Amino acid sequence: MKTTRISRTICLLLACLVLLPLVACGKSEETPEVTTEAPVGEATTSAGGDAVTENTDNADALYDRFQLEPVDFGEEEVTLLYWSDREHEEFYVENQTGDLVNDAIYMRNQTVEERLGINFAYATEKGDASNEKTFAAKVNTSISAGDHAYDLVAAHSYTIGLCATQDLLYNLSDIEYVDFEKPWWPDKLIGQATINDKLFFVSGDISANVIYMMYVTFFNKDMVETYKLEDPYTLVENGKWTVDKQLEMCKGLYSDLNGNGAKDIGDQYGQYAYTLHLDSFLWGSDIIVLDTSGDTPVFSADFLGEKTLNLQEKVKGFFYDTSDGYLLTENSKVSQHFAAGLSLFWNDRCRQAISFAEKEINYGIIPIPKYDESQENYATLLGNPFSLYAIPKDSVTPDMAGAVLECMASESYRKISPALYEVALKLKYSQDDVSAKMFDIAKSSVVFDLGRILSNALSGPASTWQKAITGSVSWATTIKAQEKPWNKQLEKMLQVFE
Repeated sequence: MKTTRISRTICLLLACLVLLPLVACGKSEETPEVTTEAPVGEATTSAGGDAVTENTDNADALYDRFQLEPVDFGEEEVTLLYWSDREHEEFYVENQTGDLVNDAIYMRNQTVEERLGINFAYATEKGDASNEKTFAAKVNTSISAGDHAYDLVAAHSYTIGLCATQDLLYNLSDIEYVDFEKPWWPDKLIGQATINDKLFFVSGDISANVIYMMYVTFFNKDMVETYKLEDPYTLVENGKWTVDKQLEMCKGLYSDLNGNGAKDIGDQYGQYAYTLHLDSFLWGSDIIVLDTSGDTPVFSADFLGEKTLNLQEKVKGFFYDTSDGYLLTENSKVSQHFAAGLSLFWNDRCRQAISFAEKEINYGIIPIPKYDESQENYATLLGNPFSLYAIPKDSVTPDMAGAVLECMASESYRKISPALYEVALKLKYSQDDVSAKMFDIAKSSVVFDLGRILSNALSGPASTWQKAITGSVSWATTIKAQEKPWNKQLEKMLQVFE
């Protein structure tokens, strides 16, 4: 153990030295650092866990167009309206502090200004899921008044999704400078969100919250050893880490620690879970709400059919009909119980690894389980509080705004993602080298589902899954009652894309 810690400390120091030039320079005339790291949502993962990166066949693919075709917008001011109630900073920091992520954001912004000849200005508004209407109203007010107040907008995924359905956003497919072939723009998002050649929002490396919000499975290494369970790392690498396997490994682990003869909080379980994070099972099973592969988006057959029904019955039965799992309505308590060694498994966003930095818990990290072994790749759900970026519909300089988007994404790919992902998550907050590899698998398999992003505008199909787990109505009954209203809302929404 001591040797491993020393080795990882050395790796951390070396990584810091590698990243130091990224946060200490950034002049426009310098050749950008080329990284071979798989960009968010851009790679596929084999059963053995090897990431195959797309769009990186040669070094030129990792350069943005401004490297060969410099532009200068003559010190134009570019105003970004972003959500003030974001969970992790990704937009603006006042100065360098010595923190790698903070300094990477600072240098990203400075470098974009220098490379494009622009000056950033910032405006804020609450824009999380509970304030989406307020944020959208602010964008709408600016457009209606004709004051062209904002060049770019960025907020919670649901909020920008709402702006899109209210016809407040510019079609990014018409922007000259945004190159969706580059690795900082996830193919999966572009493919899912483009309808009738219209794309109203983007994300990827440009949003640090994409990395923070990746769902993973935390597991207690000591419990694996004590109960002589199968090695989760080996299961993942052999493509055998499935929902059935996770639930199977939880059997027989219940212990009535408080001795009251009742299954309640504070006892030991195979898995503690927070109701909101049950979503990870659905999207981890490669089920999406909207299928946009055809000419017209439709609710996917998997979501409406037997696959989701079987999964719902399986997960609900686990938590309600056995003593193997326990559901909570407060996420903080789930993390506390896992940290106290009371749970073998816990599904949550990878940012939780940061909270364990000073804890004694001996844990590992693996992807969310697959539906079954026939599922080709693992699928990583994103927590909703990641940022989507867009250009307001009334933009008078859309190409300049597009250039800023492209350059921000390019520089984030080189500066912020390496600082956050390679150091803050893979090295500093992972307890072993295999967990770091598991982050690679999770990152390469991120899922973007238009039906989740636009769920509120579609009368909430995404959240209905949670209610089917915790409520008394079956999934089959839910679908029978909701399919027509959902399709009616989808038809209304698609008018924006026509």
